[in-house]
Amino acid sequence: MNFKSLTLLTGALLLMLQACRKDELPIPPEEQQPVGDTASATGSFYLLNEGNMGSNKSTLDFYNAATGIYHRNLFAERNPGVVKALGDVGNDLAVYGSKLYAVINASHLVEVMDVHTAQHIAKIDITNCRYITFYDGKAYVSSYAGPIQLDPHARPGKVVEIDTLTLAPTREVVVGYQPEEMAITDGKLFVANSGGYRIGNYDRTVSVVDLATFTLLGNIDVAPNLHRMRLDPRSGMLVVTSRGNYADTPADTYLVDPHTRQTVKSLGLPAHNIRLAGDSLYAISSGTNGTSGKSFVLYDLTQQRILKENFITDGTDTQIRTPYGLAVNPWSKEILVTDAGNYVTPGKLYCFGTDGVLKWSVETGDIPAHIAFIEDAATANLSPTPVIPEQPLPTHSPYLTRVLEYCPAPGQFVNRMPPYEAGDTPNDMCSKVQDEIADGRGGVITLGGFGGYVTVGFDHTIINKVGQRDFLVRGNTFLNNSEPGVIQVAYDRNGNGIPDSDEWYEIAGSAHRGDTEEWTDKARTAGNDLRLLPHYEVTYYAPATEPAATDSTARARYIRWRDNHGTEGFLPQNNYNRQSYYPQWVNAHSLTLGGTRLPQNGINEAEKFAPELHRLYSFAYGYADNLPNNDPAAAIDIDWAVDADGQPAHLPGVNFIRVYTGVMQVNGWVGECSTEISGIEDLHVSHKLNR
Repeated sequence: MNFKSLTLLTGALLLMLQACRKDELPIPPEEQQPVGDTASATGSFYLLNEGNMGSNKSTLDFYNAATGIYHRNLFAERNPGVVKALGDVGNDLAVYGSKLYAVINASHLVEVMDVHTAQHIAKIDITNCRYITFYDGKAYVSSYAGPIQLDPHARPGKVVEIDTLTLAPTREVVVGYQPEEMAITDGKLFVANSGGYRIGNYDRTVSVVDLATFTLLGNIDVAPNLHRMRLDPRSGMLVVTSRGNYADTPADTYLVDPHTRQTVKSLGLPAHNIRLAGDSLYAISSGTNGTSGKSFVLYDLTQQRILKENFITDGTDTQIRTPYGLAVNPWSKEILVTDAGNYVTPGKLYCFGTDGVLKWSVETGDIPAHIAFIEDAATANLSPTPVIPEQPLPTHSPYLTRVLEYCPAPGQFVNRMPPYEAGDTPNDMCSKVQDEIADGRGGVITLGGFGGYVTVGFDHTIINKVGQRDFLVRGNTFLNNSEPGVIQVAYDRNGNGIPDSDEWYEIAGSAHRGDTEEWTDKARTAGNDLRLLPHYEVTYYAPATEPAATDSTARARYIRWRDNHGTEGFLPQNNYNRQSYYPQWVNAHSLTLGGTRLPQNGINEAEKFAPELHRLYSFAYGYADNLPNNDPAAAIDIDWAVDADGQPAHLPGVNFIRVYTGVMQVNGWVGECSTEISGIEDLHVSHKLNR
């Protein structure tokens, strides 16, 4: 399932979309939120929200310590002429001199802004850029140096040097595989290498670069899949985190001596993020790095022991769903923790005093992650939001406006996307789905395994324009991770606004037409079932009990299913999602779903060092969550609609669209093939909405 790759394994696998925004979903204009009384005028900061991969929704927030006002989505307001705003996946943020630097990973650029106004200065193009650090008038940016995709043969990464006056790249040096965070000491640059694209063959080294000659001096062996790095100025040690290998080597934190170039000690501290404050090391974990759950640990580096198992002392930690970003105010010593939530809707920022008691919290953008402090709040020229001339509203919205049905098949994100709460009815779940994906909101919902579906409506008829593609179903696909959904459409012939007696027609994509895909031979060799099966049905059975985490047999035989061809099997429960996979608002003990089953597109292309490397290949055209949203081939032509006999429907337009998961397949650790939807839009209606 690609959403798991995007969320739970984002640090290790870094499965990101290469996307340039086209007709993107709207991001709300700047919002100003008071967060309470302020203690001082120091400690203002910028916060970079990553935004879900492929959505081009990275945003910049600002907290003014002098006024106590939190400003959301500042960059778009300050830079209305910058096309695509910040871009896709904000991966790092730092202040150096008078400039603010934002590393935008999937857009392959570093955005440089005026630190006082957040106004655009320049963009620096760097392929697959990751993190940034500074020294002596130079910026150093780590780069994966290749496309964003899993590849056991991915090339080594590099570090790019940039002159902070001219903002021009000056030198490059090749380092280890998929380099992450960096630190500088004694004229040397230390780089944590992950090897995140090389599953099962992770890099485990810290590269050492001489800054004078900008050459690689050697590598320090530490542990697999390195990520975070901090220099402890008191001891001179490097603090480096490892995500582990997600199998027999758990996540941990290590002390590395940069002088002897030796790994000194394992701290026994799994961490998603770390921050230093004097002798104290703050470490948070979201339970996705080989750990069992959330943690908020305070560690004493001098005594080399845990001071507090939980530095949040007032119980607020129970409200934090997905600990993600972490910072310590250098002046007030307040602790900032961000919550990424479900990764697709606005997150939250919490500010704690040194006593671990919550001082304030505020809603942020999607996936709040990176914080950069500025000392004097008065230097941030945050004048009132510029007046935007009013624009007339379009006659119709380009986006889906109503969710009429939602019935997912069992799957690893069912009851989470959107979240089920005890007592929710089918109508309640439709409302939650509508809140996620209607009106261009850009949330993401899951349809679960084969046959799970959602039905939506519009406030107008999507016109079938001859020779043009008419609508786009936005999904969550990226390279080699396609989970195709079959699309059905209906025209409201009686004009009553509901799909009652209206006939449904199926969009016939490339598999419907018998086209040979580029990957067909490879899939046949792998033993995939490449038949297209119309009128296919699967019955899923609710489990009598939820399996214990330690009961591997029960988890492998979790959701029993049987199809109308006499085949049966089980949908397993994986290590990453332990909630119930069976939709909890369905009272029946079994659920039968059907439609056209597509050929199996998932292939395990394991190398000798990687027992599982699943690639889910795209069909050529005609399906949802099949191609990246910015790929022109992802759009749908209503003229592809056919009736039950496979004959063209010749529809004048459509008013209702249904999408259901079209592939019946489990792909190892990736999980079941399950289509995800983030919206549907009419490509013929203007996207310029009133702000």
